[in-house]
Amino acid sequence: MNPDPRTPSQTARHRWLAAAAGMALAAGVARHLLFRALERKAFVTPTDETSLAEPPDNSAPMVRHATFASGDRILHAAFMPVADPEAPALMVCHGDNECLPDWAPVQAMLADACIASYVFDYSGYGRSTGRPSVRRLRQDALVAYGQFIAAAPQSKRRVVLGHSLGSGILLDVARRFEPQPDGYVIAAGFSSARLAAVQTGRIPAWAAWLLPDPWNNAARASKLDRPLLVVHSRDDVVIVPPHAERVASAARHLHALVMHDAMPHDAALLPEHIDTFWPPILRFMHAQATGPEAPSRQARDAGHIMAD
Repeated sequence: MNPDPRTPSQTARHRWLAAAAGMALAAGVARHLLFRALERKAFVTPTDETSLAEPPDNSAPMVRHATFASGDRILHAAFMPVADPEAPALMVCHGDNECLPDWAPVQAMLADACIASYVFDYSGYGRSTGRPSVRRLRQDALVAYGQFIAAAPQSKRRVVLGHSLGSGILLDVARRFEPQPDGYVIAAGFSSARLAAVQTGRIPAWAAWLLPDPWNNAARASKLDRPLLVVHSRDDVVIVPPHAERVASAARHLHALVMHDAMPHDAALLPEHIDTFWPPILRFMHAQATGPEAPSRQARDAGHIMAD
C-alpha cells in the first residue's frame, strides 16, 4: 500500500477546508429553512367578506371587477375607469391585511380626481386563490401590470403605487415592467424587509444576519429609471420614518419625499385621512412628463423633503 504523499499540514488544511465547506452548507440550509418558516407566517391574508354577498355588479359604470390567472392561482381585481380614456391611471400594490374592499373609497376618490385606478388582490388575499410567497407575489405583480396596461391602454400617464408591504412587491419587479410606467409612488413603505422585520419584532436583531433580504427597497430605488415619490407619516409607528428617508436618499430619480404629520400607518385607507394623505399623489399623477424619464427638480436635489 502506497503511503499518503500529502504532508500533515496539507492534510490538516484539507480537513479544515472540508469542515468549513460543511459549515457553510449547513448555514445555508438553515438560512433557507428559517426564511421559509418565517415566510409562511409573514402574511396576514384577509378574506373579502363581500364574497358571501351577491356577485359584483359588472353593469355598474364606475367599477369593473375581473379575474385573471397568475400561475395556477386566480386573482381578483377592481378597475375604476373615468370618462376620459387618456386620463392618468394608477395601479396599486396594496399592503398586508388589506383587500379590494379596503381600497374602494380610495378608488372613488381617485375617480373624482379624474384618475383611473386598478387594484388587485395577491394570491391568498381577498377572494384570490392560493397562498402567498415572495415568489408568487412577484409573479402576481408582473401579471397584474399587464392587466393594468390592458385596462387603460390609452392613458397618457401611468403610475404604480406600493403601499406598506406593497412597496417591496412593487420595487421587486419594477424594472421588469414593460412598458415602463411614468412614475412610482412608495406610500408608508419600508427600506428593507429585514430591517422592518426586526423593528416590528418578527425576528430578533441577533438573528437578522441569518435571513436574506428579499425586498431591499432602498437598493432597488437606486436603480429606477423613472421619478419616485415617497410619502410617509412622521407619526407612523409601524414602519418608522427613517425607512422612508433611506428610500428617498437612495432613489436615483427622487421626485419628492413628503412627510405628513399626525397620521397613522394606514392613513392612505382611512376615510378621516384620505383627503389629507393623497393630494401630493394626485399632483404627481397629473404632472406632465418633460422627457423620457421626466425627473423633476426634486429628483435632481436628492434628499429634498417636503411637508404637506
